[in-house]
Amino acid sequence: MKKILFLLVLISFPISTIFAEEDSEGWKRLADMPEVRSEMESSAIEEKIYVVGGITNTNRISNSVFVFDVKTESWSTGTPMPLELHHAGTASYDGKLYVIGGYMKGWNPSNSLLIYDVQTDSWSQGANMPTARGALTAEFVDGKLYAIGGFNENSRTENESYDPETNSWEKKSPLPTPREHLASAVLDEQLYVIGGRTGQANSDANERYDHITDTWKVLEPLPTARSGLTASVLNGAIFVFGGESSLKTFEENEAYIPQEGWIAQQPMPIPRHGLASSTVGDSIYLIGGGVVPGFSFSGITEKYHNTVIPEFGILAIMILAASMIGIIFFTRSKFQYNIH
Repeated sequence: MKKILFLLVLISFPISTIFAEEDSEGWKRLADMPEVRSEMESSAIEEKIYVVGGITNTNRISNSVFVFDVKTESWSTGTPMPLELHHAGTASYDGKLYVIGGYMKGWNPSNSLLIYDVQTDSWSQGANMPTARGALTAEFVDGKLYAIGGFNENSRTENESYDPETNSWEKKSPLPTPREHLASAVLDEQLYVIGGRTGQANSDANERYDHITDTWKVLEPLPTARSGLTASVLNGAIFVFGGESSLKTFEENEAYIPQEGWIAQQPMPIPRHGLASSTVGDSIYLIGGGVVPGFSFSGITEKYHNTVIPEFGILAIMILAASMIGIIFFTRSKFQYNIH
């Protein structure tokens, strides 16, 4: 009997650990960004998040650079961008921030590539992107920058890759579903492009790009179709936040785990669209965005922490359940044998 009780204790410990992790999911409100805005972008370099451009509450296009220090949870400013831009794409690599495309005054699409060196607090310009567009998304994968989708007269499928070593662009296999105001994230060297819209219709598309084979794969759709959303990776999952339709701003927080699918998570405290997000350490930071559909603005900064989803996910629970069944079967068989 003592052996059986000991085995039950061993079993109950990992189970209690799994359920205790649920207390580790939550939101925290931080200091607001110095200026309200939406349709800006952010990218993290080490323990700082750089927020660039966007539209302010005076409908002014911004070239400001705001820097959020995760350690001190405080804001500072950097050297402004050479251009005023909104709806641009951003990505970081090797200590530099890359700002691609976007809209200039008059909603004129840009093909510019602006490069910010955080060490020198200075800007330079790279080779122009082949296709001018705004409301696109951008990510670095294996040292190459990919600028995907967007809008220029209509929703785009362009997938154009920039090599910082040669300062040159190359056209890649196009996005299967044309869309704008979309989100993206990189997990295990695979680039995921999620949501967005085509015209006025929100998209639930979830498509994965393999940069080695230059091919796309259509995956399980986003449960809640939305545009003006943002996505970041944490703990082996892609978390997709916020967005808008013509009727509402979304509070949804849905996580995608490859091989397992979508799992609904704790909603955003304040629904927003046109917001930015970046992961630093064990948390995702969500910044700015509009609280109602269309032109609205905020300086809201929130930290989202989640340890509910381990990298091994459902597989761990299946292994644990199988172990429990095996131990119970073994102890029961041994007990019956001893009776006889």
